[in-house]
Amino acid sequence: MMKVISLGVGVQSTAMYLMSSMGRIDRADHAIFADPGAELPRTYEILELLQDWAEDNNGIPIHVTNERNLLQDILKAQNSRGVRFASIPAFTEHGGMGRRQCTGEYKIQPVIKKIRELHGLKPHKRMPMTEVWLGISLDEIQRMKISQLPRATYHYPLIDNRMSRGDCIKLFEELQFPVPPKSSCIFCPYHSDKNWKELKEVYPESWEQCIDVDNAIRDSSNRGSDDRLYLHRSLVPLERIEFADQQELFMCEEGFCGL
Repeated sequence: MMKVISLGVGVQSTAMYLMSSMGRIDRADHAIFADPGAELPRTYEILELLQDWAEDNNGIPIHVTNERNLLQDILKAQNSRGVRFASIPAFTEHGGMGRRQCTGEYKIQPVIKKIRELHGLKPHKRMPMTEVWLGISLDEIQRMKISQLPRATYHYPLIDNRMSRGDCIKLFEELQFPVPPKSSCIFCPYHSDKNWKELKEVYPESWEQCIDVDNAIRDSSNRGSDDRLYLHRSLVPLERIEFADQQELFMCEEGFCGL
């Protein structure tokens, strides 16, 4: 069975990749980074460092898929197929959050497409059973789930090895490898105020892109709804918010983001 690491280039998935490449856990066959075109600049820097490390240390092959760009699609008011607005879990005026299609369209589907390519499959050919490794650590065990993907099972090596996020950070210290930031799109509505504040202060260009996205999603009338959308739970435009230092309150539960 082919073993594939879903590489988010965050703390947990990067630690899992390093351990697997070094033989500290079973060696996977491939690692796939599904690039939505909207990660933090630091995440792309870590990806380059990881690719260099892989070249010098016989690392597991890293495949990057970047044919879909969530940032551009939102600003163009379309999804990855160009037919309607790309849905992110933005906060709505009437309460709750909008539908989350971004993970499926820009993370999961590209991973499955690349797996099919790695198997050398023709269109409509049945995919062999494949093991997809997710970097969920012991302190996030509630995020484990059974795969609903056809012909793919999920595997959780960090859970099997009783590793926490702190253990992953110790690995980076041991290897003198920089600790990655949390993997997520720069404009993810699941950010805490602390995340937003850091983004504003450290990554001004990315912050301006977040403001553009926040303004772009505001009017949902062209998508069959009069419910205005916001990136922040306060239902206030990003550019007008004074952020506190509160920690993260919740996270995406798909298992492909934040890792």
